[in-house]
Amino acid sequence: MTSHRPVHRVAIVGTGTIGASWATHYLVRGFDVTATDPSPTAEAALRSYVAAAWDAAASIGLAPGASQERLGFTADMRQAVADADFVQENAPERPELKVKLFADLDDATPPDSIIASSSSGITMSEIQAGCRRPERTVIGHPFNPPHIIPLVEVVGGTRTAPETVRDVMSFYASVGKKPIHLKKELPGHVANRIQVALYREVVYLVQEGVLDVADSDDAVSWGPGLRWGVMGPHLLWHLGGGEGGIQHFMDTLMPLMVASWKDLRTPDFTPELAETIVSGVLREANGHSVDELAAGRDEMLSALLAVRARHDTAGSASAVTVPHDQVRLFVLEASGGGRLFSVNSDGSDKNVLVTGCRIPDGVAVDVAAGHVYWTNMGIPPENDGSIERVDLDGGNRTTIVPDGVTHTPKQLHFEATDQKLYWCDREGMRVMRCDLDGSGVETLVQTGEGDDDRRDETKWCVGVAVDPVGGHLYWTQKGPSDAGLGKILRAGIDLPAGQTAAGRDDIEVLFDGLPEPIDLELDLDGHMLYWTDRGDPPRGNTVNRSPMDPPGGEWTSEILLTHLMEGIGIALDPDGRHMYATDLGGSVYAAGLDGSDRKEILAAQGNLTGIARAVLP
Repeated sequence: MTSHRPVHRVAIVGTGTIGASWATHYLVRGFDVTATDPSPTAEAALRSYVAAAWDAAASIGLAPGASQERLGFTADMRQAVADADFVQENAPERPELKVKLFADLDDATPPDSIIASSSSGITMSEIQAGCRRPERTVIGHPFNPPHIIPLVEVVGGTRTAPETVRDVMSFYASVGKKPIHLKKELPGHVANRIQVALYREVVYLVQEGVLDVADSDDAVSWGPGLRWGVMGPHLLWHLGGGEGGIQHFMDTLMPLMVASWKDLRTPDFTPELAETIVSGVLREANGHSVDELAAGRDEMLSALLAVRARHDTAGSASAVTVPHDQVRLFVLEASGGGRLFSVNSDGSDKNVLVTGCRIPDGVAVDVAAGHVYWTNMGIPPENDGSIERVDLDGGNRTTIVPDGVTHTPKQLHFEATDQKLYWCDREGMRVMRCDLDGSGVETLVQTGEGDDDRRDETKWCVGVAVDPVGGHLYWTQKGPSDAGLGKILRAGIDLPAGQTAAGRDDIEVLFDGLPEPIDLELDLDGHMLYWTDRGDPPRGNTVNRSPMDPPGGEWTSEILLTHLMEGIGIALDPDGRHMYATDLGGSVYAAGLDGSDRKEILAAQGNLTGIARAVLP
């Protein structure tokens, strides 16, 4: 498996318009950036571009510590990339140049760094032909200007490792981009081909005298272009289908569209047609320079992105809106003999599924299989924890991990990609997983051994989450109550070859000195880490979040909810932009992913622990 280093330092190779815009973006996101270009005027032009673009880029998202002063420049390409974790190449679009440049970059960069090309038309299979380590090379094609437009097209070559594509997708998402994965190489990638197809028709209509240049621009920018800034064509045609949606559109309107395809033509591009377009564009520009027009474009794009960000926070039009009676929250109560119950997402229709649980703590739902899983802590000093399973309606209760296989199991995570259950074992001082039938129990992390270590609460593992895209396992070690010794850590999902759970060397400490972190959840689309903390205020009895891979590797947290009564469980609804949390005081809270619109949907329910959200069929 290919392994890449965390990204702290970015190198920009080629500082034309695209390279300078990329440099601006990475600087605004808090990275150290070193740029290189052989032109004698490159550095001055780059710094001028960054200064001019800074305010527009910063209005979209300015990371803590971001500064133009973190931009370095050297004409020596090898020096620029020698310590780079991530390289963004932006050289001219000449195949022979790209092949030679990538061979040189492959030789000059650390072997575990990633080399991405902004190439708009040359495939990575061709570019990587001269590389000794082609598995770490990939296309990361932006849309101009990269410091404004979020889209990045990611596509590997024939020798690019799947892990590289995965890591690049994750990295771009973590720095505010909207990466899409192209599963096949083709000239021009995807978005440019869509642009070219549209422009071919626009030029044809101008040539045929249907309309002039200015009106053809208005036909796009004041018509479908406005809608395309909000939704893509498939979703827009879903709306065009009315109550019947996309199915009605396909049944009744799509045949008309297919019939119209045969009327589309390719223009005969002549010098006369070129002159018509040039003169029309200059009249439309009305004396404004290219820089002035670009500044106006960027101002409007920034405003549109701000509107989209506010809209997405409230719940985007493309998000899945599910009726209350299909969304169920599965909640564990540790008091009252131990119960598992479910409610609607507004707290209504409480249904007790299981009673007689031995201090239940973590719960997970596999809707496809129709199962709910939960952990039983047992009597914590004893080695008698277990994991049970029940059908969604409460039937067929089964013990899948019997007493003693795990000591004191806590938060539980169901991972659909590998069909495994992951959990933390508190007094067992470990992170574990098994198959869905309870077989194949493995220890992935071991923080201590024996009774002396067991008395050291800094070694107690509690919360767990899995990022199958990034290949990471996250967990908490809570520390003694209110001691401020809590940690959040992560490592690879699988044990490194030849290493043990107690001796693995890939563990990162993301946060240290926390009051008492408990359960974890990940918003993989938003690339955010969420957790509860039951320690002392002001940082304890809270729900918190942090970027999963913050710019510059500077881990900072944001408190979203306060004044919990010993907060424990957390569940996320990224599509609907909601989260749910429980506390030992007996409350279930609902709020936006940013902590807004907090509501107590249940109260006085006993000592509540784990919570999971599921959309039922």
